[in-house]
Amino acid sequence: MNGICRLCGQERDLQESHVIPSFVYKWLKETSGTGFLRFGMEPNKRVQDGYKFYWLCKECEGCFNEWETAFANQMFHPMNNGTVEHVSYDTWLLKFCTSVSWRVLNLFLEGNVISNFPENLQACALRTQDVWRNYLLDNSQNPSKNEQHFLPLDTIESFTHHSMPTNINRYILRSVDIDAVCGGESAFVYSKLGKFIIVGFIEMPYRNQWVGTKVHVKHGVVGPSSYTLPVQFWDYLTSKAEKADNIRGKISEKQNRKIKDSYGKDIDRVAKSESFRAMHQDVKLFGNKVFKQEK
Repeated sequence: MNGICRLCGQERDLQESHVIPSFVYKWLKETSGTGFLRFGMEPNKRVQDGYKFYWLCKECEGCFNEWETAFANQMFHPMNNGTVEHVSYDTWLLKFCTSVSWRVLNLFLEGNVISNFPENLQACALRTQDVWRNYLLDNSQNPSKNEQHFLPLDTIESFTHHSMPTNINRYILRSVDIDAVCGGESAFVYSKLGKFIIVGFIEMPYRNQWVGTKVHVKHGVVGPSSYTLPVQFWDYLTSKAEKADNIRGKISEKQNRKIKDSYGKDIDRVAKSESFRAMHQDVKLFGNKVFKQEK
């Protein structure tokens, strides 16, 4: 398919590109209890993977694949498998995170989703798109003030928050999610790849509220550490989990029977799955409330 590449701006043969890399969806399916995926506002439909569009030429897609491969092989799979706790990175992590944030921002700009932002933040979003594009093309040395922040999450075993969604571990450990968020003077693109969160800032007035999460240009380390985040971001995460739980509650009886049938066909797979582990952690936190939510 011929068209203008969204990255390099050249008219070329375009490749079908994923917004969230395909290896994330492949991992979700392989580690699920059923081998099927259900996403977004249509929970009654099984899907194979996420959004994909004819956005990039072969050369630009090749650059993205290089950074995705480094992230998948050096961080995503080893940390999910528990074979490593800390991962040292070099330039590939910032390139990867920026490429994901750029794709998600493109999706929302082309879908006119950013139109709900105040006008000044809409203008910032358009400028950010260019800043990230230029960095990905090596036209600049870094993404300037439009930083990428990376947060590896893990199981929640206790909490003091006044309210907590009963699916919090399933959301944190097993969901893929994207969003464009603004509040006050701040705006960012949110990308969730299983237990890894990428926050690409469109406007970031309070940098001192984010400690330990910034992805550096040349090198750094990701792993269990002390991270400082605004309390509003935690409230945002719990609201996303609540929304996911509400959507799951809309699954029809027919589809719920299909899910139960899938579980019954391979009990061993279910018991060994990461889906079951996440559910088990929620049961430890909330007891029977988890199952009441599932009905």
